[in-house]
Amino acid sequence: MSNGGTWTPQDFGAVGNGVADDAPALQLALNSALDAGGGTIYVPAGIYRLATLPVRIYRRTRLVLSPGATMRRGATGTMLLNGDADQSFPAYSGHGDIVIEGGTWDARGTQFAEPGMCISIGHAENVLIRDLTIKDVGGYHGIEINSTRHAVIRNVRGLGYVDTGGREFSEFIQPDLAKGSSYFGGFGPYDDTPVIDLLVEGCVTGPSDTPGTTAWPRGIGSHSASPSRPHRDIRIRDCEFRGCSQFAIGAYTWESLVISGMQFRDCGGGIRFRTLDSSITSHRTPAGGSGPTITGSQPLAGLVIDDVTMTGGGGYGAAVELVGEETGYVQDVSVGHVTARDVDQQAVRMEYVEDYVVTEVVAHTTGFTSISTLGTRRGRFADCHVNGSGGAGITVDSRSTPATDATDVQIVDCTVTGTAANGVHIWDGADLLVDACELYAITGYGVQVSTYTERVLVRDTRTNATTSTPINFTGTVTGAVRRGNSADAPGAITTGTAANTTTETAVASLLIPANDALPGTGYRFSVHGQASTTGTPTLTIRVRLGGATGTVLAAFSAVTTASGIAGRGWSVSGVLHAVVPGSTGTWTANGQLVHRLASTTGQALQEVTDGTVTRDSTADQALVVTAQWSAASASNTAQVLAASLNRV
Repeated sequence: MSNGGTWTPQDFGAVGNGVADDAPALQLALNSALDAGGGTIYVPAGIYRLATLPVRIYRRTRLVLSPGATMRRGATGTMLLNGDADQSFPAYSGHGDIVIEGGTWDARGTQFAEPGMCISIGHAENVLIRDLTIKDVGGYHGIEINSTRHAVIRNVRGLGYVDTGGREFSEFIQPDLAKGSSYFGGFGPYDDTPVIDLLVEGCVTGPSDTPGTTAWPRGIGSHSASPSRPHRDIRIRDCEFRGCSQFAIGAYTWESLVISGMQFRDCGGGIRFRTLDSSITSHRTPAGGSGPTITGSQPLAGLVIDDVTMTGGGGYGAAVELVGEETGYVQDVSVGHVTARDVDQQAVRMEYVEDYVVTEVVAHTTGFTSISTLGTRRGRFADCHVNGSGGAGITVDSRSTPATDATDVQIVDCTVTGTAANGVHIWDGADLLVDACELYAITGYGVQVSTYTERVLVRDTRTNATTSTPINFTGTVTGAVRRGNSADAPGAITTGTAANTTTETAVASLLIPANDALPGTGYRFSVHGQASTTGTPTLTIRVRLGGATGTVLAAFSAVTTASGIAGRGWSVSGVLHAVVPGSTGTWTANGQLVHRLASTTGQALQEVTDGTVTRDSTADQALVVTAQWSAASASNTAQVLAASLNRV
């Protein structure tokens, strides 16, 4: 920017008393900078009523408002615009190299029924807006950055907004493209030029102290689009947004985006990233209604969200919400260090997102499922924590989406507690992993897998205090594997002794938890014992499913014993298979008894189930080994020393 000279509005007759129209004097100062090839306009303290609008700023100009200087709206229209209505500078060739800094811009939205912009920049390059406050804008935007490259907005406060009618979605800062006069009314050409390289940092939006105003509906965002014209290379960092009625940040058709260090309080939503909405015809059509009009959405790639807190609010959307479409996935995403507390909807909501990592999300008291997805694929959730949810803890839902065929999503090292529904719920999809999670105090299942899900692995996950089965797979799930979970077989294992009785007595009980069995699941069991006798009684050993009176799987009847044996070994082992799990589940088994009851030479007997037996796999089932003597004597004892059960 040229240092061609320095002027003040007072050089051209400005008064700064809040009564006179100082806009003409300010304009003459800005014109002088243009004529000199650049310069600085310094505005002393005072109140400058601007009643001849817009005031126009040109290339290579620095406009500095000193502390105590206020620009006050005195008429409808844009307050400050970079250029003339009849200019035609395409792309980024318009009036740029502009600095606007300091002071207060009072848009007085309660005094004017017509909507109006405060600062509007278009077709520019190299723009810096910093260290100023914009108050009480009516209808439109505090700062419009349209068709601009290399812009910085730093330490700007947007306080107070007035909806002049049908503008419940307005953003304080709007990056926009040169699509038409209804989108950017200052000047053309309307060539669909987007915003490239925008940095917003240290900014704040919230309410002002003016009666009749509210906080901004949105802090930063866009709400128009054209095909293949995304805004890109945008960084938003270290900002605070208070009381937004909608999303604080609405990243619509943006790509290569970094958002970090955000604080949201009592906002309708936090961050919303959206690919092109194909339901809006004008967004599928280039500027001027020219062709070709696309039929669907378009993918957008490159999103980093980090260090975000949201407290309260959430009635409009999630703390972090990423939304694509089947024809336009959100791609290449990293979300981390998100904390949401007392929000009405989700902490994280993702639809049609692929190739993503979500880490270290803390969701405390959410009204909906805390971390919720639809149609996502090739992703990973790690080190997330949920405490208190009006729905489930974490869900992966692939129903009726392309992700049904290849979901490839992992949920790893997450903790969930205090949910109103399941801890982790997976619908449909394929190739999923739940690993090393902690799920407790859950209303519902700890892990629920349903609706034709294929090839899911649940391992090393601990569940406790769930009102339904800790881990549950519905009948349409195929290719599921579970291992190493606290709810996996074996459950409780107990051992005992049959002595001085002819009643069949359970000497070993090995619990198979409810819903542990999947189609074809095998359970390898082994029970090792010893026996002592007086005389030569016979001993019958049975393997039952369903407790001491359950269905017999194998029976080794009337095994002869030698007289007066002491501590002779015997062992029962085998494999139990779940054929078709369910409330009328079918099972089959084989077993072998190896013993030295009749002599010091070991003997072996084999048994196998004829056909199948029926037991309810949705309820706990005890696999029991029983012993029954033919004669009662205190010396006739059959004792189990050790027992084991393993899923295979």
